[in-house]
Amino acid sequence: MNHRSSPLAFAAAACLTLTAPPPAYAAAQPAPCVGGATETKGFSAVDDGEIRWTDNTAYDDARAFAISAWQYRGSKIKVVADSAITSNDLEFKDANLGTRDTDPLGRYERHGSIGATDYIVFNKQKLRGASKERIRYVALHELGHALGLCHKADNVVSLMWKNAPSPGYEITWIPDVDKANYKKLWG
Repeated sequence: MNHRSSPLAFAAAACLTLTAPPPAYAAAQPAPCVGGATETKGFSAVDDGEIRWTDNTAYDDARAFAISAWQYRGSKIKVVADSAITSNDLEFKDANLGTRDTDPLGRYERHGSIGATDYIVFNKQKLRGASKERIRYVALHELGHALGLCHKADNVVSLMWKNAPSPGYEITWIPDVDKANYKKLWG
């Protein structure tokens, strides 16, 4: 996920109340993926209806916030800590991924083989000094990928935009369109 500063993104983000979801007026419909991608259970970290996670990250607040947010009423996939008798499906970790404009704030790495661990990676270089909301946005977005969601177009309010909104305009809840895509994928 890269930083975005397009006028459309700024205008869309400027219309949002950033600390709470907008009021629901009508049931949101699922939004299509961009770039020919598709949402698929096979690209997720979900194993038998759950994601077992471990962490090796300094961003514990963001990890805990994202997990809690994605466990909203009606969510089907349980995101629970790994234990001594289970295999982890997902690890949260930190890495230096670069500081260029094209370098991501974070990323989801799917490894896909049986017993393999997928990763949510926070870019320490780009998140150094970032606001709590920005880091939480990155965790929410990347956990969305771990749940199988793809990138969405700029014309819908979604956590799953390919590029992150400008600092100060982060979405820190699960928008209805993302819940609709989640429900379409997981029931």
